[in-house]
Formats: sequence, structure tokens, C-alpha cells
Amino acid sequence: DPAAYLNPTQRIGRQIGETLELHLGLDRDSARARAIELLRLTGLPAAEQRIDDYPHHLSGGMRQRVMIAIALACNPQLLIADEPTTALDVTVQAQVMELLLSLKEKRGMALLLITHDLGIVAETAQHVIVMYAGRKVEQGPVGEIFGNPRHPYTQGLIGVAQRRDGSEGDLVEIRGSVPALAALPPGCSFAPRCPHAMARCRVERPALVALGAGREAACFLLEAAAL
Repeated sequence: DPAAYLNPTQRIGRQIGETLELHLGLDRDSARARAIELLRLTGLPAAEQRIDDYPHHLSGGMRQRVMIAIALACNPQLLIADEPTTALDVTVQAQVMELLLSLKEKRGMALLLITHDLGIVAETAQHVIVMYAGRKVEQGPVGEIFGNPRHPYTQGLIGVAQRRDGSEGDLVEIRGSVPALAALPPGCSFAPRCPHAMARCRVERPALVALGAGREAACFLLEAAAL
């Protein structure tokens, strides 16, 4: 969330330059020049002028580009993008994702995307890990996850997303709510919400079951399928 992360009392050039000075040892003038290069790289218009702006002078999409510039400042091999499209309109979301994927290819870095937007996952990811209550419940290639979800939670997520796209039929929902991480239930954390839960699920925590071709899922229903 760039609105919460960026310091409202400092110009954006200073916030990018601080990273360059601390980690790369650049002097202030060199850091400023490099910050302008980074802003240009992220597609921020008029980078030479914008570098002296405060965060409130910029739109949400522009602030997100500043955040990306800060993240790229030290030439990372891995860029972790945690909800990079939150609170942005659909057009700006597409621009930010296009930018991230372009930078990934140009700089030869890996991109780890953390998001609740299954549409973005389907369009951009190669491999997917589905998490629930802090634990991995399923993973696999993106096409297989969406084409043949194996864990009940993954099935529920995809079912909800499909009904949100305007298709006909009853509204799909995942009943209940996510448990507090400080008070997880015994057994499978998803059991209280799972339509297929068995008595065993409420006392034992299922291990990840290998399903072949890089597929894994943590569900007792899949143990027979793995044999």
C-alpha cells in the first residue's frame, strides 16, 4: 500500500535515494541521478520533475510506480509483489501488472506475486501456491490449478470467482470465516468451513499429498488418489 508506506513528509526522490545511499554507498547526487533512471524505468511521466514531488502530488498508480522503483533500486534477483494492485482501478491494475512482467523479463529476475485476485493469477502466474490460515494447502502449474483444483478451499475460491464474472447460476460462497491465526482449530484449519469434512479432519492435520507433475494438496480425500 504505497499510501501507507511512503513518507508524506519527504519528496519521492529522497525516499528512493535513501535506499541507494544506504545499500549501494552512492553519494546524494549519484543517488538522485539513479532515482530518476529508476522512475523512467517504471514509466513514471516527467521523472525529472516528479522526483521532487511529495507522495500526495501523485495518483495511486504513480505512487505504486515509485514503490516499484524503490524495490528495484538494489537490482534484486527476486521481486516480491504483495497485493500490488490493491485500491487501483482496473485500467491502472493492468498497467502495473504489465510493468511488473516487463521488468521481470528485461532484468531476468523472478517475480513472487501475493494476491487475492484470481484473475491476475490466471493471467500472469506460471506456478501457484494456495495458502489458507498461514499454511500451504495446494500447489501446481497455473493451468492445472484452475482446470482441476483438488483441495476443497481451492475449489471454493475458483467457484466464487466464476460466479463473480456474471455467469448464471446460484451464488457460490465459502461459508464461515477464516480462523484467527493465534487460535487455529485442531486438525485441518479449513475443516469448520469444508463441505466434505470428516471426523478425522477435525483432529488430524493433513500432510501434503504428491499428485504428480508438481502437484500437491493437503487433504485426506486425496490420499487414495496418490496411491
